[in-house]
Amino acid sequence: MSEITEVLTHYHSGDINLGIRRLLDYTLDTRDLTIFESTLAFIDWEEQHRESSTSECHERLNNLVTKISKAKVVNTANTPLLVSLHSIGKTFPNFSLNEVSLEINSGELIGLVGENGNGKTTLLRMIAGDLNLSSGMINYHFIPNDASDYSIKSQLVYMPQRIPKWRGSVMDNLQFTLSCYGIKGEANRIWAELMIARLGLREFRQFKWSEISSGYKTRFELAKVLLQQPKIILLDEPLANLDINAQQTILQDLKFLAQSKSNPFAVVLSSQQLYEVERISDKVIFLKNGMPQYLNLQTAANDTATAIENATPSIAIVYELETNASKEALQAAFSAHSLDQIHFNGGIYFLHFTATISNQEVLHCLATAAIEVNYIRNISNSSRRFFIN
Repeated sequence: MSEITEVLTHYHSGDINLGIRRLLDYTLDTRDLTIFESTLAFIDWEEQHRESSTSECHERLNNLVTKISKAKVVNTANTPLLVSLHSIGKTFPNFSLNEVSLEINSGELIGLVGENGNGKTTLLRMIAGDLNLSSGMINYHFIPNDASDYSIKSQLVYMPQRIPKWRGSVMDNLQFTLSCYGIKGEANRIWAELMIARLGLREFRQFKWSEISSGYKTRFELAKVLLQQPKIILLDEPLANLDINAQQTILQDLKFLAQSKSNPFAVVLSSQQLYEVERISDKVIFLKNGMPQYLNLQTAANDTATAIENATPSIAIVYELETNASKEALQAAFSAHSLDQIHFNGGIYFLHFTATISNQEVLHCLATAAIEVNYIRNISNSSRRFFIN
């Protein structure tokens, strides 16, 4: 789907917010201040006339996306290797993170999951260079071998869970960030306004720290990070202060922005929102007792066995099920199938099958046995299975 078609399809089908977000993504790709101004002018006009001038709005949007499509975009999205981790580890008096190996490519989003205290923040800070390694090696491929630590830090940004307090307004801070990177004058204002629009901060542009919620502080911090145009962004629990809709939007926006044609970057983030993270991630690392397990979600859709490394070896299919039915009723419902184990944690059942069973067959068995289902999910290709004791 072309950029023009995607934006127009979303907008004309009523998904206006998504259409505007993608419009801003393609605008950013042009790196053309004239187009930036045109897009900001359209958004201003559209917000005032959304309900009353549909045909004119569509005409203005068509003209704008045609203009964007004609802009020259330098395509650098060739997914080069940015960072490689070679069996890195960190030893503390009461905990060790061991043998983490990983390649981070431009445009990728990598999720870190696991119970608290299993090394997610430690791994992020090691990649960021904030913690010395106890073992292994990290190679940064986006800079020369003899580059300084400052050169690495300027292109690799670590965003902690607790965002530091800032002074002044949202707009002032973003303009200050841009000035630090040499963008001044009218260009400074336009870049700041466009990123404010992209992160949904327009109504908060003149607000100060004490005047916006934790969720919008997170959006502000992301806007500031994105204006730095780093090669890699490391995010420690960025979803913690967001509601479920905002979590899904921010994650999808990170995926969209990371795959920019003119300024692609990689994202590594830790989160407790497992399914939301897996939905947009290319790879997931599950950390338990300081040891990693890997899930390649690009492979998982086709091949569970190769997608999940170090997983429980003899289990082919796992379902997560919420129902008021008894374990005995579930065993009877699947008596004709290779149901190997049922685990129950007090609220959720986990059904383990040793042979392939389709989603349709599972639902058919439950329906035939008249078992009422509140929730069901196939977690065979999810790191959720690693959490099962």
